Amino acid sequence: MKRLALVLLLALTARADFREFTDVPRDPSLEVRLRTAAAVTMKAYPKLGANDLALSLIDVTRPDLLARADYQGDTPFYPASVIKLFFMADVYATHKEKTGDVARALEEMITVSDNDATAYLVDLLADTVPGPPLEGRALRRYVERRRDINRRFQTLGYANHVSAMMKPWTFGPYGVDLQVLGKDRENRNLLTANATASMLLWIVRGRAPGAQAMMPLLERPLATPREEENQVREFIGEALPSGSRLWSKAGWTSEVRHDAAYFELPTGRKLILVIFTRGTGDEVTIIPAVTRIVLGEL
Repeated sequence: MKRLALVLLLALTARADFREFTDVPRDPSLEVRLRTAAAVTMKAYPKLGANDLALSLIDVTRPDLLARADYQGDTPFYPASVIKLFFMADVYATHKEKTGDVARALEEMITVSDNDATAYLVDLLADTVPGPPLEGRALRRYVERRRDINRRFQTLGYANHVSAMMKPWTFGPYGVDLQVLGKDRENRNLLTANATASMLLWIVRGRAPGAQAMMPLLERPLATPREEENQVREFIGEALPSGSRLWSKAGWTSEVRHDAAYFELPTGRKLILVIFTRGTGDEVTIIPAVTRIVLGEL
């Protein structure tokens, strides 16, 4: 029995989960920095309500030491395309990366944030297919298959921090996908800044399945940003000093504007920073502004 418990513990540690992230010590100096950034940002952008800004920061400079801080890091937000980070992680966790057109879909979902590629992967992960409305038992079974994605994250401690049942849409959803959303949009995708920082941490540290394959997909050139993606300008990458390196996934709609990034500064500092904002979809300066305040003299 003890041997089995040890095997299970090692398996959990190898994958890592949100509960382990919450055990990372909080750094008082980083906490002060985030509270200051929040106060300055709320004053500069009056559209922000009391719960419309969330920040999560992890210092990963030293391999043997982590320090973290957050500001409203457990507040749920509609994640827009940042949820694609979790769909990517689930592809590798379920060993579907070599199935069909998955490799192409992963690249298009992450590098250019393509919604068609994401829809393909969501259906693959849930074993569902798009189509007309369903009724009764067929609809219940369909919704439960989508919930399987959430259940996998729940086993890793992400309950109440991640809901990833829905495809990101440009104009939809339609048909059965609209039914999955729910009458009151109760199944809408949700994400917290801390959950996002945790997932990035395990990818960066090589603790998530497929981490070595995910990192190249997330890398974004700063010197010559790819025109077709726009996940550097107007986001964290815009505020990084020359010579930095960036791995990130942004998301924005008319409602929200977010970015989640791991970056290495010329000074040698290595940080994970997640910025979630609500009610600021058109504020293209807000994320670079918050980043500059957070970095300060780091």
